[in-house]
Amino acid sequence: MNRTNKTIIAVVVVVVLLAGGIGYVHYASNLKGKGVILTVQSGYNSTVPMTRIVSLDPGATATIYGLGAYKDLVGGNSYDLYPPNETLPNVTDYPAMDVEQIVNLSPQAVISFTNYSAGQVSELLNASIDYIFLSAGSGSSIQLIEKQNTFLGELTGTEKNATLMNNWMNTSLNDLKNNATKMANGKPLKGFYYLSQDKLWTTGNNTFENQYFQYSDIINIAGNISSGFYQISPGEIENGSPQILFVNDYVNLSRLNSQPFADTPAVKDGRVYVTPPNAFDEPDFRDIYMIQWMVDKAYGNVTIPEFPIHLKYSPDPLG
Repeated sequence: MNRTNKTIIAVVVVVVLLAGGIGYVHYASNLKGKGVILTVQSGYNSTVPMTRIVSLDPGATATIYGLGAYKDLVGGNSYDLYPPNETLPNVTDYPAMDVEQIVNLSPQAVISFTNYSAGQVSELLNASIDYIFLSAGSGSSIQLIEKQNTFLGELTGTEKNATLMNNWMNTSLNDLKNNATKMANGKPLKGFYYLSQDKLWTTGNNTFENQYFQYSDIINIAGNISSGFYQISPGEIENGSPQILFVNDYVNLSRLNSQPFADTPAVKDGRVYVTPPNAFDEPDFRDIYMIQWMVDKAYGNVTIPEFPIHLKYSPDPLG
C-alpha cells in the first residue's frame, strides 16, 4: 500500500471518528495500571516525559525528530522516511498493528494516524500502554499541526523546542503569504492537486493541503466543490481550467495526455509539477517547505527563515 492510499485511509477514519462522536479522555499520570487514550485535545498533563514511544505515524516520527526527541522512539513504521537512515524497528502497522511486536518493545505509548479496532486498542490499554491518536485527514489544518507540535513537545519534555518550531512556522507562513500575494499582484493562479489517478482523488476545503494553496495565494479549483479529500469529476476539472497543476509523485504523468487534463492551461503551458516525494502528504512542520515550493513554482523564488533547531538531517525535502 503506498503513501497516497494511506492519506485516503486516514480521511475515512477521521470521518468515522467524528461521526461516531468519540469523546476525548483527560490524561492523568499513569505510571501503572491501565493505559489511556490521548489526543491533542486531551493534552498531556503529566510532569514526567515519556521516554519509550512507538510511532505508527510518519508525521509524528518526523516531528519528534525535529523536536530533538528521536532518542525517545523505540519503534517506527513502514512509512517513516524522515529522518533518513533510521534504524528503528518497524512495527507491522497496516491493516492491523501487531500488538505482540509492540508489547515486546515495552513502550509507554503508541502514536497512530488511524484508529485501529477497539479490540486492538483495548489490548494496548490493558498492557498499560497509552494510545495516542493524531489527525491526518479531513479537518486537519496547519493550526492543528502546531497544536500537535506542542502536544508532542509536552509528551517528550521538549516544550521549548516545540515553541521554537511553532514560532518558525508562523513567521514563515506570514512571509510566504505576503510574498505570494505581492507576486500574484491581484491575479492568483488557479491550481489543482492530482492526489491519485484512481478515480481522481484530490483535496478540497478543510484539509491541511488546501491550506498549502491558501498560503501560496493559489486558487484551489476543488476548494469550493467539496470538503476533505474526495473524488472530483472530470467535468469539474475541465470547468475549473487550472493554470498550474501539482501532481503526486505516484501518478503516471502519461495520464495528463488525455482528458480532462490535456486541454487545461496548465498542461498546454507546461506548468505541471511533480510533488517532492515523502513530504507533501504528511501533516507535520515540514509542510512549510511544501508551501515554499508551491510559491516558487507559481510565482518565483521566496526565502524563509532557517529552521531554529539544529538537526543532523535537514528538514527541507529539497535541501
